Amino acid sequence: MRGPAPRPMSRRVLLALLGGASLHIPWSPKVRASEPVRYSEGVAARIVSLDAVPSIPVVSMHGRSTRLDRELDAAPVLLNFIFTTCSSTCSMQTAVLAELQRRCIDSGRPLRMVSITIDPDNDTPGQLRRFSGTFNIRPGWQFLTGRFDDLLQVQRHFDVYRGSKSAHPPVVLLRGSSKAPWTRIEGVASARDLLRALGSLAPAAA
Repeated sequence: MRGPAPRPMSRRVLLALLGGASLHIPWSPKVRASEPVRYSEGVAARIVSLDAVPSIPVVSMHGRSTRLDRELDAAPVLLNFIFTTCSSTCSMQTAVLAELQRRCIDSGRPLRMVSITIDPDNDTPGQLRRFSGTFNIRPGWQFLTGRFDDLLQVQRHFDVYRGSKSAHPPVVLLRGSSKAPWTRIEGVASARDLLRALGSLAPAAA
């Protein structure tokens, strides 16, 4: 039996570990991006142009088989990457997203949220349900798993693969429509940072 989700570190400690305002995340040369806009200490956002979301098979935390492009075909949509045994950023980021979801619901602003595990060998649908249950998430937020090789392709598509699960960067991606570019937020973002990003999503590409 697995124990409860790890207690997240404080944001101050995480920023110190990740380098604070000097946080630097390498970029793939295939990603076309705007200049970053600083939101808060160690947090920056930029607009990135990516190829179409790959139609990769995934499985929801309820055991439903679907495809990634269908899950992300929403407006607006938020995407992040986690693994449930992560002892640092994953639990903190999930708690922040739970707060963001509550704020969006309270203000009547719809937001589809998708969290993809980068550790599918351990993160079964049941494990993802248990993990998400500790954060009291609401309808409209789905946790996904799948085959290791498929999810590795997804990580590379969104430029979050860093060689091992322990090295994955704290990144959230937002998009206002299926034809719009993504806004990529790097760093340990707060709900306030993410609400700011939601309010300034890039328009759909021509």
